[in-house]
Amino acid sequence: MKNRQVETRGRAAEIVMNPRRLGALQPGRLSAARSLYAKMIREHWRIELVSADIDRVGSGRVLYRIEADGHVMHVVAFSEEPQMVDRSPRIIGSSWDIVGALIDGEVSDAELEDTRTAIPRLYAGRATPETLVWFRANRSIRVFDHVVEALAAGQQPDVDRIAEVGYLLRNTGLDGNGTFGTKDFQNYGPEHPLAIPYSAQLFTAYMMREISLDLVNLIARARSAESVEADVTTRGSLAVGNGSALGLVLLTMNRPQLVNAWISGYEGLLADVLEQRITPDVFARVDELLREAITFKEQDRTDYGVFPSGEAVAVDLALIRRMLRKAEGAHAAGIAMTLGEVSRSIPTTVTPDAQEMFHSLLLELAPVEQVIEATRALIVDERKQADPTATVADLSAQISRGYAWVSEFAVAPHEDRSRIWYKSRNSEEPRSGPVAEVPDRTNDLAIDLIGGVRELQHALSDAAPSERIGRFLARHPQLGQIVGYVQATADLPYATPHMDVRDDRFVPAYIIRLFNAFCYGLDKTRDVHQRNLRGLIFENAHFSRDLGLEARDWRWAVSA
Repeated sequence: MKNRQVETRGRAAEIVMNPRRLGALQPGRLSAARSLYAKMIREHWRIELVSADIDRVGSGRVLYRIEADGHVMHVVAFSEEPQMVDRSPRIIGSSWDIVGALIDGEVSDAELEDTRTAIPRLYAGRATPETLVWFRANRSIRVFDHVVEALAAGQQPDVDRIAEVGYLLRNTGLDGNGTFGTKDFQNYGPEHPLAIPYSAQLFTAYMMREISLDLVNLIARARSAESVEADVTTRGSLAVGNGSALGLVLLTMNRPQLVNAWISGYEGLLADVLEQRITPDVFARVDELLREAITFKEQDRTDYGVFPSGEAVAVDLALIRRMLRKAEGAHAAGIAMTLGEVSRSIPTTVTPDAQEMFHSLLLELAPVEQVIEATRALIVDERKQADPTATVADLSAQISRGYAWVSEFAVAPHEDRSRIWYKSRNSEEPRSGPVAEVPDRTNDLAIDLIGGVRELQHALSDAAPSERIGRFLARHPQLGQIVGYVQATADLPYATPHMDVRDDRFVPAYIIRLFNAFCYGLDKTRDVHQRNLRGLIFENAHFSRDLGLEARDWRWAVSA
């Protein structure tokens, strides 16, 4: 499979691949959660709770059967009463309130029992052959019991109290693609309903939300014959909590072809929509989307840390809305204007977050078929092996095409480039910090494009243009990784953020948010200490029992 892409219909990479701009990209129709949700609605997926055995403290098992356009899957979850020992929202924990699995096809009692005993062992356990995802979650200490107690008393819980937290279960692990023996993503096959990258993980998160609702209903029923189930208003207040950290920076470094595909799809769809003239119908649609977005952000009281507040984004969106109305007035006067002219005239004082929210809204105008095609294009060849048959001249030309930005990058002084990326020995979690603070011979996990490309350029300057790369690497074996990386990505304009991962001033939160919000589709992704993001998955999405209602996105109206 070829990933070659020389030209793009989108904005210049110098604009888009700036870390601050990447951190401003918003959840939208190409995000894994939202594209999956639209697919579920479009194909009328059926989710059935086939068995449930939950006692008054929440211990027991629930099993779901999923029929996805003719394909069968199962989700099993094992619940325990919370134990306040070794309980952590991170992978370092060894005690979880909920563990479970997404399993392809039919399941046997033996397979379910193997799953029950294997997941708690984590690194010492192994998934059954058809397992796609292992998951773990903890109850919200702040609201889970409140919801159960209210339902058991025959009342609905306080939705304002739920809204302060946003979830009943907090995701502490979604592991697939070979981890712990789960099925390798490449073995799903192109016709699998979860064949798009990260669909399996995000569908599991959707089911985690289903599990949270069923758990509170079942526990309340076990406690009282007078209990009621959560109504549609309560259901609408529930999401899944999530935390993400430095691992997503390493993910961005390691999966450049996927990053390029995701951003290229976004930029391509956006470029097409920006060519649309502001007719009365187009104006009415975009104006309504902006109105809804402004209201949403005005009501958003999340403390976003390094990112702008909801109020600040709402103010900027209101300015963009006024600009749109002026453009519509020009159309009424006989002057045809496009959405692109509005976008290009947005003042530089407007936050990138508001600009990209406007662009994300505009993608609602893209035809469904084009959006589906863009999501399918996320399945890419991610190999990065060096091509030994290429010449030094070929490689030098690739650097000039795809990595000219490295030469122009303002690199910090040597003493300010001391950041190292490594994995914690006791928790298996990615870490980042000054090299002087870690033990000697620590394995550095970062791909240092700034340093690597410059070292490669220096070595190439002493080689004959006609020399084969195989012979060149025989003399410079330490450059093998960077050579393969450059050859695989030089013609992919959106593959690599223009950042220096060695710079002490680098802000990881921008790149974490790129995957967390833009790629995965999480909302309210707030920064914690510039290296952790906490957010909500599937906030306001329909539960399976409500999917028969009008198909919609969980923030804005969207064609399914």
